[in-house]
Amino acid sequence: MLSLPRSWRTVALGIIVLLVIVGTAAPGYDAVAQRMDDGSVLLYPELILKGWLPYRDFESFYGPANAYLLAGVYALFSPSIFAARTVGFAYHLAILAALFCIVRPRGVCLALGSVLIAHFFLLLTGLAPFAWIGSLACALWSIWLAAARPGARGIFLAGLLAAVALLFRPDLTPAVLLSTGLLLLFQPGKIRWTGLAGFGLGMLPLIFLIYAVGFRNFFDNVFLYPVVFTNPARKLPWASLPPYVIYLLGFHLVAALINAGAGFLALRKETSAWPNRVFLAAAIFALGITHEALQRMDSGHITLCCFLSLALLPVSLAILFDHWIARPASQSRHLLLVAVTLLLVAGMAPELIFPVRQAFGAGGRSKKDDVVFLEHHGRSFPMESLSVARETSELLETITNLASTGQRLFVGPADLRRTNYNDTFLYHLLPQLKPATYFLEMNPLSANRPGSRLSADLLSADWLILDHRLDDWNEPNESSRFGSDAPNQVVQSNFELRDQRGSYDIYRKKNPGSR
Repeated sequence: MLSLPRSWRTVALGIIVLLVIVGTAAPGYDAVAQRMDDGSVLLYPELILKGWLPYRDFESFYGPANAYLLAGVYALFSPSIFAARTVGFAYHLAILAALFCIVRPRGVCLALGSVLIAHFFLLLTGLAPFAWIGSLACALWSIWLAAARPGARGIFLAGLLAAVALLFRPDLTPAVLLSTGLLLLFQPGKIRWTGLAGFGLGMLPLIFLIYAVGFRNFFDNVFLYPVVFTNPARKLPWASLPPYVIYLLGFHLVAALINAGAGFLALRKETSAWPNRVFLAAAIFALGITHEALQRMDSGHITLCCFLSLALLPVSLAILFDHWIARPASQSRHLLLVAVTLLLVAGMAPELIFPVRQAFGAGGRSKKDDVVFLEHHGRSFPMESLSVARETSELLETITNLASTGQRLFVGPADLRRTNYNDTFLYHLLPQLKPATYFLEMNPLSANRPGSRLSADLLSADWLILDHRLDDWNEPNESSRFGSDAPNQVVQSNFELRDQRGSYDIYRKKNPGSR
């Protein structure tokens, strides 16, 4: 490779990195799925295709873009875990490609190093097409377009993508407006209006949806309940956190501040250079997404927050070295900075290294070795073990034989005083039955809140599947608090136990004469 021209070496290196990314991400297609989170990205888009509307017909704490995009994919290829994870992988690739474009003016080594650092973290999050990942992809491309394509078309697309990012996750509004807005300040007044026009066009679908579902439903789902009411039941106290999570948060904050400082330093040195502008905007954006970790301090949320700031850190260090050291930058120095960043991550959070080694085939036995794909009438879902898959398969066969097509099904925890989690994936595997509740996911202090419609939803159901596995919830926060016993009383008074399969109870609605 060393004998090739420089441009060809760059292409060859890029191809190698792409192959590494694809090869290490591929095992994610066979990973265990999350019963509620993966279940919702399979179920909600399919319900939308059937005419349901988010916020009005089912609870959803995120923006509508992800569900509607997946609905389009499912309309073309049918709902499946493979289709969902392919969309998730596309989100990952879009983030990495945008990051490469943002860092590329600083050198190929730094750009590829930043991509690899980000990829190592994204590997840990799996391939589920979560709204957060889609939102970050749109926001990063918006930042790059606003800086690197200063013409009317580029600025219009930047504004459009900024709006789409908010359609995925409205809580990114401060980060998106600060980063993209900064770049618009460097544009002539007429071009700024073009960007605002693109942003306005991108927000139109949300305006139409709010009109259809009602502002109160939208406000309750996107702000009131996730931010005000259920947030105390999702937060984890600092004393319960593993040390590496705290270390990673601290590293993220330090890296984000270094990135912002280096970005301001570079911009002050040469205001007219678009690479300086785009890097500062990306650094501000990386700092602006910190709330994702603060809302729930677990490994998943901290990973989805810190990957960007740590991927940008070698670039910041390179900027600072160039400012303080008279010698010109070299590829060896850039590679060293990337390596130092990776070593710091490995030292602070060694728990993250094992999953990455597994992706490269260098580790021992992992949870993926026990994955079993549960198949039911042409649909599949990856379960954590053969015993769990067998138990769930028996449940599905039983309810399929008992229930008639078109009847209403409710899925929930056996003790409905606490609504912290749900087997949402069962709705996906039983498409012949109609969901009987607004709460397809279960969120604490929402479904079981005072005055909730949960009891009324239960009364509308023909069948219930209640899972005792969810009874042992013991997080040290408000989610452990019991709500009203009224839903349990509805079950006891209006339903009869028809069968039991492992941890699952199957209830049938009583005949009117038997009450």
